[in-house]
Amino acid sequence: MTGQSVKVLEINDVTDHLGVSAGMTILKIQRVGLIPRQTMMNQHPLRGATDCIEVNAIKASGPFPKRASMTPIPKKRCTPAIAGVLAGFYMSCVRNLAVLAELELQKPKNQARIDKLRTNNRHLKATALAYASDVLLQDWKRRLPADAKRAFCFLGLALKPGAQAITFRLGHEVANAALSAKKGSTDYLSALARTLGIIDLAFVTEFVDSESEENHGLHIHGVACIPAALTVEAIQRLFAPKQNLTADPPIKGYRQRGKNEAVLVTDLQTPGAWVSYSEKEFDLTAHRLQSNPGYASRSATLAGRELYEAMRAWLRS
Repeated sequence: MTGQSVKVLEINDVTDHLGVSAGMTILKIQRVGLIPRQTMMNQHPLRGATDCIEVNAIKASGPFPKRASMTPIPKKRCTPAIAGVLAGFYMSCVRNLAVLAELELQKPKNQARIDKLRTNNRHLKATALAYASDVLLQDWKRRLPADAKRAFCFLGLALKPGAQAITFRLGHEVANAALSAKKGSTDYLSALARTLGIIDLAFVTEFVDSESEENHGLHIHGVACIPAALTVEAIQRLFAPKQNLTADPPIKGYRQRGKNEAVLVTDLQTPGAWVSYSEKEFDLTAHRLQSNPGYASRSATLAGRELYEAMRAWLRS
């Protein structure tokens, strides 16, 4: 061991680089030689494991290594499509819990079905957590994007008894009046709906071009609680009266072609898909109208917020 030698660099002096601002230092090497290994060990004894200090990793990038910074993976914003999927997971779990509560009261208990529903709920929760792991679910009031809020208003209202999907075409006269209304088209159309007793309502106006000028391009898609006594014919008379060019004055109204009915009121089978369909021309319409094409009644907004906050609490539980 004593006969072995180690090559070393003897540093005699340290001088500052002329470019002090660069923070560089040059070491002057005076002699290169061999010294016995034992001598080196005596002068520089090995330190024990307890003397070691853990340091942050150094990222060797360029001439000046920097400490590597751990940056979190950015999360994506909550879109209407994501809102529909997450709300679907949550509502499926809620429905299962309601069924489980009823099964627990039955005698004798159907334990096999109870176990199956519980397993299903665990699977739903795990799938929802995986799906939401990279989604930013922010505070409703201050940070949640407007389109996500609008989607949850649709979805929340869809949970109310009697809520249905609606599509209202508009007659020329109604559409032109809505477009020229001082408070905007959504305010005008929501006021028309209230005269029919439609209070719980959320919709998006859609304004698209058509090759034919026979019917106006403005119409609405949404969710509403339609009063039981209100008929489709009554809604059409107000929103899309039939065309009658022989009347005095002539009524351009709305003329049905094929399956393009003036008023459609249907049961909501897949609320998430309906939200995505209703939103498909939102940006284009907003650009054309230079205003917000969306509307939600106070009850729809409250229902949407309650759904969102319950779903977020479920994902965090």
